[in-house]
Amino acid sequence: MRQLIGLLCGVAAIAILLIPDGGSDPTPPVVTDPVAKSFDIYEDLWRKHAVAAADKLASGEFTKDTEVWEFLAAGQAPARKAAFMDLAKAEQDKFDAAGGWSAKLHEEILRSYANE
Repeated sequence: MRQLIGLLCGVAAIAILLIPDGGSDPTPPVVTDPVAKSFDIYEDLWRKHAVAAADKLASGEFTKDTEVWEFLAAGQAPARKAAFMDLAKAEQDKFDAAGGWSAKLHEEILRSYANE
């Protein structure tokens, strides 16, 4: 009888391990890669601007494709500036700490983004 109970407990334990946990953690992961963080911000801003363009199309404000493309293009530069400002400041801090800009340091910084 003990062997049967032990076997059933073992099977139950394996079954419990194989059952999905029922969902994911509701808290999003913390993004520590500064490049990924910048692109996440840019993506969010880009999507919001796309919705604004769609709203203008739906309201009849835009009636030509050129109006849409110009509106989208006009929003990209400010979105990039907002999204990448922290990254640019971090780069400038590195240059300042090293006594100023150098091609070698800038190369190292840019290569570090690929290795994050």
